[in-house]
Amino acid sequence: MQKRITVIVLVLLAALLITQAAFSLQWPIAHDEAPLLYEAFLMQNRQVPYKDFFDFQMPGSFIAYNLLGIVSNFGPVRLRILDLAILAALLTITYFAMRRFGKLPAFAALILFGLSYMQGGPSLALQREYLILIFISLSIWIGVTDSLTFRKRLILGLLYGFAATLKPHAALGLLPFLLFDIADLRQHREFSLTSIAKQVILPAAIGFVIPISLITLYLTITHSLSPFISIAANYWPLYSQINGEMAITPSGERISYLLNQAWRLGGSGLWLIPAGFGVYLNRNRQAYLLASLALVYAIYPVLSGQFFPYHYIPFTYTIILIASLTLSSLNLQSSTSPSFLFPLSTTILLAAILITIRPSQTFIRQIQGRDITIAADRAMQISAFLEKNLEPGDKVQPLDWTGGSLLAMLETRAPIATSYVFDFYFYHHVSNPYIQSLRTDFMTQLQESRPRFIIEVTAIDKPWVTGEDTSRDFPELHAFLDGNYSITMEREDYKIYERK
Repeated sequence: MQKRITVIVLVLLAALLITQAAFSLQWPIAHDEAPLLYEAFLMQNRQVPYKDFFDFQMPGSFIAYNLLGIVSNFGPVRLRILDLAILAALLTITYFAMRRFGKLPAFAALILFGLSYMQGGPSLALQREYLILIFISLSIWIGVTDSLTFRKRLILGLLYGFAATLKPHAALGLLPFLLFDIADLRQHREFSLTSIAKQVILPAAIGFVIPISLITLYLTITHSLSPFISIAANYWPLYSQINGEMAITPSGERISYLLNQAWRLGGSGLWLIPAGFGVYLNRNRQAYLLASLALVYAIYPVLSGQFFPYHYIPFTYTIILIASLTLSSLNLQSSTSPSFLFPLSTTILLAAILITIRPSQTFIRQIQGRDITIAADRAMQISAFLEKNLEPGDKVQPLDWTGGSLLAMLETRAPIATSYVFDFYFYHHVSNPYIQSLRTDFMTQLQESRPRFIIEVTAIDKPWVTGEDTSRDFPELHAFLDGNYSITMEREDYKIYERK
């Protein structure tokens, strides 16, 4: 009876997932998608990251979004179709990875994560952590086995090498596989440091180094390795001091801030209860390995110190997989566990689903016929202005980040005037010599290019950095605008300046 109820609930959730997926085809390009896709547009116009435009993302991010741009031609509907295709592939891999625990846990895992992803709405769509899941899910499919071979160890290293090109600390997921592999070797008499290095470390290291070497070769060939190293050495340490509230964390408060945020687990902590039952009821190598992987990705956001919702995507994915293991109890013929744990664990999972899984706010707004995002509406207005007024040879400079101007520039294929795609770099750590050099370089480029239009987003949703040594003042920029530009279009949340 309980199994039948569980199946009915999962079928209803699958219907909800399919419905939300269909509605997601109407989602606009939003949040981090717009800047990264605009940079992909620049790459397709033979501009090279770090050398021709300034950004602090990893090289793999630019390559991934460039591929997305090529396949979709930057069309929002095509991007959503591509997003759903990636999700379908990810869920298929998840099913086969979890199939060893039973069809029901495998089906539950893919449905629950699919709903969790949809719940994030456009702001979580195609985030880099989501793309990293492709490598994590494949690693689980390959690595959650009774034993590893040289080929599997090589592939695992390769997968996490690719993941590291998107986010360096994503490579931490390789550690549980290596540690469990070493533990398996200890059960054999030939266990030694030499055998560990030869059988475990070497093939994984070879696989891991291949993507890193390819990226390094690409940066070298495009003459962007030196600018990348400069950004990594000078800007990364500054950016790492910005927390999830877009504020500078004082050094004396950083540890307490990290500890205070870490235990929250991005709002996914409730999954720990059914996950605990899932591990206890199975008590095998595969379950313990999944639990170790979830632990690693629970620590993952702490390393960035920012705790944005998308940083928890890998943890949410892995903890949902473990929570789904509670349903394997419905197929167990015999167990040393007390029989009452089987219905109890399933009931707890169903309760966690009812409390945690809900339709996304975007989906609800769509059903109500309301606007999906404010930034998308702003982008439409700016795009209409550029479409009407932009002439061949005109350049545009955004003073924005995720506020809609870059989406408008992407839609109108407007060329940028300087190498600075965002402006938020200029307003934190303002007394730092490196930030001062960025300001000086920006003003030099702006004065030389003299773009016809400058778009300044002043909306409340603009991610201003606050705290010690931050500012919203840029005197040189304001003097340049006052002397050379007039406001041709002004709204409550943005201004468009035109060259006099």
